Amino acid sequence: MTNNEPKREIALLWDKDTPFMQHLTDKGFDCELIIPDLLFAPFFSFTGYKLVIVPAGFGNERYSGMLKGLRANSVRIKDFVKAGGVLLVSGALSNKDAYNWLPVKIKYVMEKRRVRTEVVKEHKAAAIVEKGECMCDGYFDEAGTEGEVILRIKGDKAEKTKAILVVSKYGAGEIIATTIHEYPSERFIAYCVGREQNRSVIHGFCAGLRKENI
Repeated sequence: MTNNEPKREIALLWDKDTPFMQHLTDKGFDCELIIPDLLFAPFFSFTGYKLVIVPAGFGNERYSGMLKGLRANSVRIKDFVKAGGVLLVSGALSNKDAYNWLPVKIKYVMEKRRVRTEVVKEHKAAAIVEKGECMCDGYFDEAGTEGEVILRIKGDKAEKTKAILVVSKYGAGEIIATTIHEYPSERFIAYCVGREQNRSVIHGFCAGLRKENI
């Protein structure tokens, strides 16, 4: 991509081409792969994208070398969200502090298992999964004062809520953090990039998911 070319809807931050990219393009979204080296380029900017995605495994060097680039671009990322962009960040697959590049506080615990989900608060982001059960690579036991827990693990007897989807408003944009280890639904991505949606369908989905969890 040259400086004169228009930005695409989605920037997918990863080391190489990935099936996640194919999933997004198959659903009709305009997506561009951003590798770590590009993040260090002086001309690079997140301006123009609607959604920036950081896939699962970004915090584990066995899977990705993206974490250094994220830390080096913490100000750019903060400015992107503050200006109205949406950042989707997944599980780090590491118990070290891999989220300290974010402008909000998040504490992640790695724990791979299949879980039942429970809607804590109605939000369009709850459409990230279309069933009441999904695979997770962990949970958030701290989401800061800015974060709203949207989905959590259902039926867990721990004292603290084990959040699997947290939305933090930041400036004019949102930071969506999730430990759901599955591709996000088309409906969810459409929400993130600002495509028009039928609000009643989203409302009905959330209501149906709550009934399923009863």
